[in-house]
Amino acid sequence: MDPVVLAGRYRLLGLLGSGGMAEVWEALDERLGRKVAVKFLHPRALPPDRERFLLEVRALSRLFHPGIVQVLDLGEEEGRPYFVMELVEGGSFESLGPFEESEEGERILEAAAQVTEALAHLHRAGILHRDLTPKNILLTREGHPKVMDFGLAYLLQESQRLTRTGFTLGTPLYMAPEQAKGLPLTPKADLYSLGAVLYRTLTGRPPFEGENDQAILFQHVYEAPKPPQAHNPALPEEVGGLVLALLAKHPEERPSEPGLFRQAAQRVRALRYGVARGGAARTGQYPEGPLRPRSLSLKGRLDLGGEAAWPLEMVFAGGRLFVGAGRSLVQVDLLDLEAPEALALPEEVSAAPVHRQGLYVATRDGVLRHYRGGRLAWSFATRDEVSASPLVLGSRVYLASRDGNLHALEGGRPLWRFQAGGHLSASPTFHRGLLLVGGEDGWLYVLEPEGGRLLYKVKTGPIHAPVAGYGGVVYIPTWAGEVHAFDLAKRDTLWSYDLEGEVWGGLAVDRERVYAAGWGGVVYALDRRTGDEVWSLEVGKVTAGLVLAQGHLYVATEEGRLLAVEAQRGQVVFEAEGLGPVQVPPLPVGEEVYVVNLQGRLFRFG
Repeated sequence: MDPVVLAGRYRLLGLLGSGGMAEVWEALDERLGRKVAVKFLHPRALPPDRERFLLEVRALSRLFHPGIVQVLDLGEEEGRPYFVMELVEGGSFESLGPFEESEEGERILEAAAQVTEALAHLHRAGILHRDLTPKNILLTREGHPKVMDFGLAYLLQESQRLTRTGFTLGTPLYMAPEQAKGLPLTPKADLYSLGAVLYRTLTGRPPFEGENDQAILFQHVYEAPKPPQAHNPALPEEVGGLVLALLAKHPEERPSEPGLFRQAAQRVRALRYGVARGGAARTGQYPEGPLRPRSLSLKGRLDLGGEAAWPLEMVFAGGRLFVGAGRSLVQVDLLDLEAPEALALPEEVSAAPVHRQGLYVATRDGVLRHYRGGRLAWSFATRDEVSASPLVLGSRVYLASRDGNLHALEGGRPLWRFQAGGHLSASPTFHRGLLLVGGEDGWLYVLEPEGGRLLYKVKTGPIHAPVAGYGGVVYIPTWAGEVHAFDLAKRDTLWSYDLEGEVWGGLAVDRERVYAAGWGGVVYALDRRTGDEVWSLEVGKVTAGLVLAQGHLYVATEEGRLLAVEAQRGQVVFEAEGLGPVQVPPLPVGEEVYVVNLQGRLFRFG
């Protein structure tokens, strides 16, 4: 059968989807050599459907904005109208979530700001969308959102007659109360729908659920949604409050400023410094770092007064750097490096601290202590040593212990306990709404975070370093020197790579690559999707986790070297030697990088 070519130009390649009044095809624009999307009206469409279809074309043709899908052409084939638009292939908006403390979590907030700007452009043109859903906001391959599907768009007064009396157009899960009641609409109705879309994206669940459309619409009109944090404890209160404001019952109470989401993203970005591995997804990515590390030089040093060994890490909050050194948690004011403060503890600090509404510090006797305002708020004792940094999501704390238990705490009180099959020495990870912890027994455990129910487990080999989550895939470093990529949704191993050396420290992961190193003495950059080697670099034995910031990979070695490596090409742009053995990952803060060696000497490069 000969391929269908429209207007001598658009060759249809395959059906992408079909709805109530139209179908969308992938096509090749043979004139320009690019792929496009073609939206066809169904042959069985009724006259009102035809009018809505043409209304969508008119609506889109008036709009030129990077956040709105662009119409490229219009035509008719055998009496069926169609229009050609740009092809958007990155998935639906909800695929960005659920929210977690990571670069990906910040991307949801940035995308929300971009959608808000697109809606503002829409509204200035006198157009209401009226059917904003996750599937009507698609993502480009680069992750930028595009608002589309304007079949129910309201052009001033033009489409009033297309809405039948007693019949509500739109999607109930995301519909504003005034739209559900059939009242006149303003641009604030689209903002409510955006709030519902964000609720689902951030938490994995819509704001209201019911047995039928009427039950859902009733809740939109009369009931308040649960705070989003009830479904996703990783969500900051500020972000949850912003979503609830968009879901206000009264239109005039809904905010419309895109800057609110960007401000929230900036604050979330700063919070990542207070957690080991740069956030709950443990990707080793930090939002700031030297733009030109080749110009770094040693600016200062400080003796911390105690050993700083694996698996310790530095964290940063409020202008202060926090790191364990022997039986003290040392706090260094970066404006006055010579006057550190030390929080004395009964045992050695055995894991990276967490700075969240105070400080969480674990010690070698298996006790986690929470300090607020310099005072002990509560403590919790496990039955063995704690070498894993706790995972703090809102008021919930997840603590892994070498007694083989993963504890969930609230205000220091135990909520539940999961018993693994062996020692737990790696910090828990939170990714795509799931709780993950690797054991020395050779299993990765995947849990439901609310009640600790085991969803499934994966045989990996012994794990000592935290797994890293990115894009729905977790990257698992094993003691034996293998790195596995495991798809959480498909429950399938995508690839494995052998580093040929024990892996002690965390991986670093960005959008394109996975970076790994161990006692084999080589840093590897692997393609995140295929596991193929992109580049490798001999550096010497590595115990400390790898760190990414501003396109550069920071590596500290047992031989006392600090290297800044251009992440794309694997080119060393800065190197310092003679630091002494380093087992704690470097920490980039602004235009500076901090390194602490095994003897507890802190080095400042700027």
